[in-house]
Amino acid sequence: MAKRINCRADYVFQVDLEVPALATGDLGAPALGAVTDLKFRLSATGTGAALHAGVDAIAASERSSDPGRFYAAVDATLLTSHVLTLGAGVSFYGIWSKAGDFDLEAVRFLVGDGAAVT
Repeated sequence: MAKRINCRADYVFQVDLEVPALATGDLGAPALGAVTDLKFRLSATGTGAALHAGVDAIAASERSSDPGRFYAAVDATLLTSHVLTLGAGVSFYGIWSKAGDFDLEAVRFLVGDGAAVT
């Protein structure tokens, strides 16, 4: 089920990455700093281009206390300008990619308007 995002407020998107262990192939959280150049974009489709340059190639951060969990903060101004314009209730996607070269995961969200009664 897609989560509704209030596009009139800042939002922090997150993803948990797993990588295979070299010795066993078992999936698990990568060592801190093992994944670099992770980027994030907002798109109208699960494989499409960013809605706007302002919501493209957003750098992701990894917290030292949480290896493998990455965050990308998008402020309300960008969400209001480039996502809310799609229309309340419309799907959009947060796409995580490795340095923009290939897509890792696309997560579906719904446009929410915090000023509207739903």
